[in-house]
Amino acid sequence: MTGPQDALLTLTAIGRRAGVGRVAVATWRRLHEDFPPAVGGSEQSPHFDADQVDAWLRLHGKVSDDDEAPPTPPARIDFGDGRVVTMRAPRLADHGDRRELGGYVDPDVSVPWPTATVRVEMTNAEPFEVADAQIDLKSYGQPWRYLRLSWRTAARTAADPEGSISPARP
Repeated sequence: MTGPQDALLTLTAIGRRAGVGRVAVATWRRLHEDFPPAVGGSEQSPHFDADQVDAWLRLHGKVSDDDEAPPTPPARIDFGDGRVVTMRAPRLADHGDRRELGGYVDPDVSVPWPTATVRVEMTNAEPFEVADAQIDLKSYGQPWRYLRLSWRTAARTAADPEGSISPARP
């Protein structure tokens, strides 16, 4: 840290460090008695000591101790209608008979809603296609929006090697 201003964090800055929104950090502050106390700012915009916050985040498993871990490479989401979206920090999760892919996209991105057939390209995975993926796009007041695609496991197929999306099913 290079100066006193660098040593102070807002709720939004803490959220960025932990990969969550400001509301999540405010909730942690309310629910955890050991959350670091505000050291400045105002009631509406409190400031926190960065070293105390970093220690608390590590203690509670909100961030990794491994500073050397490389960032997750972005994923490419093709909606087949000319819209291609870059998803940052993509996370693929398995929920039994459902799968989910979520990550951050630019705030001005336009995606179809409520469902679409998509082609997904991710590092360390073969490209795949999902028919009728449910689409959820959230904005948490940050410079990014969170895009979540979810589908039944059976709806995922290997993608066309030519890069095109299969025609929609009747």
